Parts: sequence; structure tokens; C-alpha cells
Amino acid sequence: MKLLPPLFLVLVTAGCADIPELEGSETAALRKAPYPRLVPLDTNLVPPVDPVSEAAEVEEDLSTRSEALAKKAQALQDAQIN
Repeated sequence: MKLLPPLFLVLVTAGCADIPELEGSETAALRKAPYPRLVPLDTNLVPPVDPVSEAAEVEEDLSTRSEALAKKAQALQDAQIN
């Protein structure tokens, strides 16, 4: 019962708020934009990936790319310029 007067006061003051109308506030491009693509929740609610195995995969990928770039750089260093 102690909460009833403050609750009533909050509801009365909320009714006096001047909330701007939203009609016409969007641009023509926004009105013509396609509806966003919906994504099934099943694909987003999967258990999280194990960070240790994911880090190992990323490290392996980066190591492979680093080695390939090092070989390419060495080939460019060894190239003969005419």
C-alpha cells in the first residue's frame, strides 16, 4: 500500500510526456529498403566453440600463411633484375 501513491504519481506524470510522432521521420530510402533477412535461432543458439581448439586452428592458419609469405618474399629477394 505504501507504493500505491508513488506509482500513481509516476503514471500520471508519464501521461503528460510530450512524445514526438514517428510518422514521416523515416527517409524515402529507408521506406524502400528491403526487410532484413531473418536468421533461424537454432544456428545462433549453439553451444560456444571451444576457444582453445579455435585458437589452435587460427594459429595453424596464420603459421601456414606466414610461411607462404616468407617463401614469396625470399623468391622476390632472389629474383634477378635485368
